[in-house]
Amino acid sequence: MSFSLKHIPCPAGKACTAFQCIFGHVQDKATDEVVPQQTQNRSRGRSPSGHGAPQKRIKTNPYNGPSPCQQISDVGNATAAASKMSDEVESTKSAVLTATRPVSPPPIRRNVKAASTKSSPATSRQKPSSTSKPARTHAVGSGESVGKPATDSAKARKPESLNPRLLKNSPATHETRLKLVKMLHAEYSRLNRELKSQEKTDEGTGLVLSDQHLIHKALDDEQTSALEKPAVYANVMKNKVMQYKRMKLAQWKDERLRESPRSTDAANGGGNAVEINTGLTSAQEVALLRRLITDVTGLSNHGYVSSVPSEEAVAAARSGLDAAKGWEKCDRCQQRFQVFPGRREEDGALTSGGTCNFHWGKAYVPAKAPGDTSRVPKRHLCCGQEVGETAGCFTHDKHVFKVGDPKRLAAVLNYAATPDNASVAEDRPVCFDCEMAYTVHGMELIRLTATAWPTGEELLDVLVQPIGEILDLNSRYSGVWPEDMATATDWTSLDKSPVPAKSRAGVTKHENSPAAKNLKKVSSPEVARDLLFSLLSPSTPLIGHGLENDLNAVRIVHPTLIDTVLLYPHKGGLPYRHSLKMLMDVHLRKKIQQETGPKVSGHDSAEDARAAGELVRFKVMNEWKDMQRAGWRVVDGEIWPPGKSEGRGKLTEAFIETKDASGD
Repeated sequence: MSFSLKHIPCPAGKACTAFQCIFGHVQDKATDEVVPQQTQNRSRGRSPSGHGAPQKRIKTNPYNGPSPCQQISDVGNATAAASKMSDEVESTKSAVLTATRPVSPPPIRRNVKAASTKSSPATSRQKPSSTSKPARTHAVGSGESVGKPATDSAKARKPESLNPRLLKNSPATHETRLKLVKMLHAEYSRLNRELKSQEKTDEGTGLVLSDQHLIHKALDDEQTSALEKPAVYANVMKNKVMQYKRMKLAQWKDERLRESPRSTDAANGGGNAVEINTGLTSAQEVALLRRLITDVTGLSNHGYVSSVPSEEAVAAARSGLDAAKGWEKCDRCQQRFQVFPGRREEDGALTSGGTCNFHWGKAYVPAKAPGDTSRVPKRHLCCGQEVGETAGCFTHDKHVFKVGDPKRLAAVLNYAATPDNASVAEDRPVCFDCEMAYTVHGMELIRLTATAWPTGEELLDVLVQPIGEILDLNSRYSGVWPEDMATATDWTSLDKSPVPAKSRAGVTKHENSPAAKNLKKVSSPEVARDLLFSLLSPSTPLIGHGLENDLNAVRIVHPTLIDTVLLYPHKGGLPYRHSLKMLMDVHLRKKIQQETGPKVSGHDSAEDARAAGELVRFKVMNEWKDMQRAGWRVVDGEIWPPGKSEGRGKLTEAFIETKDASGD
């Protein structure tokens, strides 16, 4: 039941704060004549002045009296207050009607802060008590509840049970999905337990997952398979289970390194570089290094040459080259063309076929949004165009080709085995890297760099004049530019060292460029090979990344190799491999092969050689940690195996070199 006492003036007068007060107020009478006209104007969408466009509302409050929250203590003064209000009605009414746009005043809202300030000035000067809690402010739309701290927005994921998530279109029955999820979770748990037992001494790595994280990972992977490939969901999940069932601990650790937050920070340019500290002397590190030597016998299908090609094989290759009459397939645009070593007599051309249009960037598949099952075409990294959309975004005046057959390579310059060298220090492994360019004989050596391991000191760094005429220096990747080859001075046997005097370990990339270092140029790849042989013996560990390419460029057969491609294998096996840039980023959180400035500078062989050495030293550090967990220790500067006492003799070098399957 509602009733109104509008005929009785409100006892509180202008200070009334009641919502829709039942008593009468001056503004009620003042606006009675304004509201009908406003209602008529709003119904027509016009302003009171008659203009067609709606006018902006202007809030008008003609009262400048006491605070709205100020209370009248004596109710008996209500009559006097009402008579005083009636005297002000006429002036108030005229003020409202003569406004630019007469609107009804907005309803009076209570301002608690202002009221408390005005009603009790003494209280406003008081300091807040020590027990009072500061009010928290929250941004609109932040998703935080009132009274929660701001840090609550970064909560962990909601706990889940090992139960497949509800999908709009399930690719299989719930029973099948549950069975596959449990099988996948079991393999994750097994690998995680093995990693946890290994990581006891490796604190702060963040690689070991909690029980809830394992459930999240299994559910995430299962949901991804269900959404992306629903037609073959069961096969995809079974293959995934078998993949992790066969996975070794090292592969699982590499995967966790890529997925861990620190790897994400490294990819975004954040995080500090991993410090490599083995706790061993250089001689002890070299002794352990021999446990990592890989036999490349049987890897001939992947470019590794373990023996010098015979003269008969080389003669057969030369015969085949004569029969081909110089016809090759372009390594970039796949077009057939003819190459003319020594230039064509009639016009001096090196190649036929005109210009070469190609994409220098590799093809990649763009990332898709979760749940997107549409086909995403491959695109080129260089220009972003779809594969097959255009012939190429870059043009070169000549076609180029590459040779991978060792017999054909030997037909230009035959291989040579590393000779014995008594002057070489036995405790100095060598890291080396090569840069190649396209010539009329395929890809040839144009720069050779060697550094000492583990110090990184440069031992050799020279430019190399190739045997054939240069078609393309491939500067975008080789880092060697035409001006480098044109301005380099010739190296002679009278030079004391093939390394510039200002060359030092750990210099920056721009200081390592051929122009900045004033590299000297040797007359042929054979001379460069002899310089490298002066640093090696057959037992010297030779370290690098993708050594088959570098060894084939220099035409060397070396028996003691440590290749980071084989130390950090791709889960798909050869010929798939991780790039040196990615391995440094993931494992050591270091950026290499970065472009500085507007000009593309290309790779730097000195930087790449040291990077391969650091990855090998990181592997030695982890190898020594595994050995320590198995009981190996250092006694009087010597490495001792488990179960051996000082009285029974120290560890022999042959025992260190022998590494069985268990790592003992």
